[in-house]
Amino acid sequence: MLLVERTDVPPDQLRSLATAEHPGMDWYATGGSRISPDRLMVIRDKVCALAGEYGWPMAPAGGFTDFEHRLYELLLGTLEIMPADAADEGVWSFLTLVLLPDIAFWRFPNTQRSASYERLIGKPRNVFRRLWWRAYVLGADLAGQLLEDEAVAIMERPTLGGSPAVARAIARTHIGLVREKGSLPRTALMREATKRLRRLTTILTLHAMDEGDLHEVVQEVFLETAFALGQDV
Repeated sequence: MLLVERTDVPPDQLRSLATAEHPGMDWYATGGSRISPDRLMVIRDKVCALAGEYGWPMAPAGGFTDFEHRLYELLLGTLEIMPADAADEGVWSFLTLVLLPDIAFWRFPNTQRSASYERLIGKPRNVFRRLWWRAYVLGADLAGQLLEDEAVAIMERPTLGGSPAVARAIARTHIGLVREKGSLPRTALMREATKRLRRLTTILTLHAMDEGDLHEVVQEVFLETAFALGQDV
């Protein structure tokens, strides 16, 4: 298994192992055009150049937040894939372990030597998959204004993150309140508000609402949540 084989490989050797082709590559039987190895290498070069700006192979002194925020737009703009492709675990396993192993292990070293480390296989928490989906659903700008746990609170709840309209309404409302009242415990606010919204989805079809009604519902939930947290807004 590639994840196990590459876990302890030094960064410079991982870079030399990166390739745009693999014998296990699979293609859809019908429809769609196949991406060329040259195009894949263009994507790789862009991601590597960005990582270089943040000190690859050394970890960035200020952490990976800024790197990931810039990666939102890069992935969304260069991968040119549809949601159906982005839901395929094989797509992300290939990008992570074949095309960009040096960048993937730089961001998430497999310190526990797990053969099923979700950051480095094609699962929803994959190093690249989670960023592409956030950029696709929320837009790169909104996604970049959320803290990690805040983005997770939206995107890992299908009843909320499964609808771009609902997800963006939540993100905009949250960011607006945080800007308006900087003393808000922002991560707790998002966590508790999304819990309330999920309960509401049992009686309200949020994704079917028009923009105005959806905004009103989300705004009310966030204000009630802030009050419950002892905040005067």
